Amino acid sequence: MAFDEKWEKNIYSRRRQLNEYPYDLVVSIFAKNFYRFKPAKRRKIKILDLGSGAGNHSKFFAEQGFSAYGLDGALSAVEHCRKKFKKLGLKADFRQGDFTALPYPDDYFDACLDRESLYANNSEDIRLVLNQVYKKLKTGGLFVSFVFNEFHPDIKMGEKIGSETYEDFKPGSSFYNSGIAHFFTKKEIIKLFFKFKIENIMRHSLYEVYDKKNKTAQFDEYIIIARKN
Repeated sequence: MAFDEKWEKNIYSRRRQLNEYPYDLVVSIFAKNFYRFKPAKRRKIKILDLGSGAGNHSKFFAEQGFSAYGLDGALSAVEHCRKKFKKLGLKADFRQGDFTALPYPDDYFDACLDRESLYANNSEDIRLVLNQVYKKLKTGGLFVSFVFNEFHPDIKMGEKIGSETYEDFKPGSSFYNSGIAHFFTKKEIIKLFFKFKIENIMRHSLYEVYDKKNKTAQFDEYIIIARKN
């Protein structure tokens, strides 16, 4: 099992990171790929939110008329999503599960989103997860993955335990209390995604340039847009 119980113990059971709004770049990428479909056809489009957390992206997919599916290893996160969706009158299939053994049929999804979940695994498990995602996507299915990269400023705050993998981050790091973190290189991504057709890899950075002591956010990530061949 790849899921790190620290996410349940330190994050979701304590009601941390309960985001309500979708990431703007997720909205832009999925709008570009799926907004051409009329509402009547959107219900047939199945989208998996891998590492659904508080359900902020699943909520966006459901509100836009798509069939939303959310998977997370943290039971507290899954229960939070189910209660929230019931209250909002939205439909989605939320399950607790492990990324290395996705509980869905093969060739099932039209798209899969990984918004900073894949990175929270070691190299071996990342390969297993990518193989699972590939199997569960339909031919031509879209995979959008946001992963932290080797330029991330918090790397220096963790202890290296393997190739590009770190843990035991110091207080003040955005990874403090949340287990291991893998920081991807572009070369590594091309190797890992060899089964997929990579359409693009974008680098997205955010740095404080004025009041660094009272920082809001600071990170560096790659955004991978790929399809199942």
